[in-house]
Amino acid sequence: MIAASGLAPVAGAEAPSAPALFSDLTTTTELVQPVYDDSVGTLDPVLADELLVMDPALDPVVSDPTVLDATVEVPSLYPVSLTRVREEVLGKLATADAGAGIDIALIDTGVAPVAGLDLPGKLVHGPDLSLEGGSALAHVDTHGHGTFMAGIIAGDDGVDGGFLGVAPGSRLVSLKVAGADGGTDVVQLIAAIDWVVEHRNDAGLDIRVLNLSVGVPSVTDHRHDPLAAAVERAWDAGIVVVAAAGNQGETETDLDSPALDPYVIAVGATESETGRDDDDIVPAWSARGDGVRNPDVVAPGRSLLSLRAPGSSSDVAHPEARVGDRFARASGTSEAAAVVTGSVAVLLAQRPDLTPDQVKALLMDTAVDLPHPANVDGHGRIRVDRADRSPARAASQDHPRALVGVDSPFALPHGTTWTGGSWSGGSWSGGSWSSDAWLNAEWSGGSWSGGSWSGGSWSGGSWSGGSWSGGSWSGGSWSGGAWS
Repeated sequence: MIAASGLAPVAGAEAPSAPALFSDLTTTTELVQPVYDDSVGTLDPVLADELLVMDPALDPVVSDPTVLDATVEVPSLYPVSLTRVREEVLGKLATADAGAGIDIALIDTGVAPVAGLDLPGKLVHGPDLSLEGGSALAHVDTHGHGTFMAGIIAGDDGVDGGFLGVAPGSRLVSLKVAGADGGTDVVQLIAAIDWVVEHRNDAGLDIRVLNLSVGVPSVTDHRHDPLAAAVERAWDAGIVVVAAAGNQGETETDLDSPALDPYVIAVGATESETGRDDDDIVPAWSARGDGVRNPDVVAPGRSLLSLRAPGSSSDVAHPEARVGDRFARASGTSEAAAVVTGSVAVLLAQRPDLTPDQVKALLMDTAVDLPHPANVDGHGRIRVDRADRSPARAASQDHPRALVGVDSPFALPHGTTWTGGSWSGGSWSGGSWSSDAWLNAEWSGGSWSGGSWSGGSWSGGSWSGGSWSGGSWSGGSWSGGAWS
């Protein structure tokens, strides 16, 4: 028997109603928020000159750049330029077209068309699943998190000496799942991930990497986690999933979901005490593992410099993070995950035949060991140039699968995806994902086809009011009250 929602019930148990089932999926989560560094320090002369090249109007933090000797650098007191990060993690692969030919899906708060992300062909908009979708704010980054991540991953001014992200040659596919408050929902995340899987090769796309700088506090083993099942489907489809470990640091010994899933690449953060690349440490706020599921690798994540979304909620709330008119600084495992996402794109551009398991194995096998136990730094800090030079082994992960063979109302056959409100052997269907041409434009002319979920509703009527319409849940709330 199949429950009203289309989910397979536990054998011998009465199938719960659809609203009861989906109440377990309405955990509100937030994107892994940056740890803003509000210290006001000085810029060393090298960094000040670099910033002035990127933006001639940029006034260094101090009027006298000689206050800080360039040989005695204190990175925690100033933003770390992506030039330094690129050199540290990419080595000789840090070219102006690094990552060319690889598309990267970014599920976040949207991306603002600011300089550095506005070159023709740089950005493709997938669907806007946030509560701002279908309005004038559709696809617009009203929070700022997504734009900052996009800049780290693939920013490109398009001029010599201009701003460059880790993989400036890559193209971004943006899926917006959160508005100005940064909050989203597990169901929205799952729908966005399934869209990426279903459309990874549409209209000339080649989505090989998925960035998830988002986290849900772990409340269960990954085997009972629907979000873990979603990222495993993406992994099985040939997409390398990179997830932020979380910013809860030493206070807990669990990674956030979906980084908790053992298949994906879980990323912690590093910082440098002197500015050299041989003394990185893991800051206290970067998430620790429990000794079984740990961060896989770590990457720079302290005081990184990237692109602002002027007027966004985080930009307004943190004026101390601004650096000139274009840039801001922030810290977090979100930033570190963005660095690894760009790095994976660079590696795949060099070696496109690598599987997700091989990419993960190469990054872990060639990482630089740090003076921390494995539950803190995993295998160490990534070095993509080493990974590129290393032979790929026949890597194949074999962990217990999420929602397979477990005592859970969400149990489903391995490899299936969301369809018509239920897990089935296909994908999200019922016409809800329009296949109209959208490359270099927006999804179906800037909105959902028909402005609603085609097919009318989730099976079983679990969407109160019937369907998604006009950018909000028609009827005003989730049945069960999870949406306010």
